[in-house]
Formats: sequence, structure tokens, C-alpha cells
Amino acid sequence: MKVYVRAKSKAELNRRLRMEDVIRCTDYTLLTDGIEFYLGADVPDGTAVALYTKIQNGFPYAHSFGVYNYNKNQVQ
Repeated sequence: MKVYVRAKSKAELNRRLRMEDVIRCTDYTLLTDGIEFYLGADVPDGTAVALYTKIQNGFPYAHSFGVYNYNKNQVQ
């Protein structure tokens, strides 16, 4: 599973996770418009996280990637 999160960098995303505890993210596939999840609540450990700032042709254009660590509640 890979989820997409709107963020400028992993540092910014981890800072938001520390402040808000959960961040909305989306799993995009060709068959759906996207399924909503929350980092910090229902995304399993080891999930690939793609960071994006803009959407092209209806899909997010990822500029950075990481892996979610549930125990630390951060993206590495």
C-alpha cells in the first residue's frame, strides 16, 4: 500500500504529526478516485508514503518518498 500526503518535506510532515497526531492521506489507484486514511490512526507500520505539493492530470505528483513508522508516528 502507498499513501499520498500533501507536504513540502518529511521534516514538515513529521512536525505536523507531532502537533496534530493524525494527518489525512489518500491511497490513489487507477480504479478509484482515492481512499482516505489517517497517518497516526489507521495506516499500518511500513506503509510507503509519497509526499506531493501539486496534482497533475488528476493524480498527485510525488517529489519525495518515505516509510511510515507507527511506533514513532513519523515518516522516515
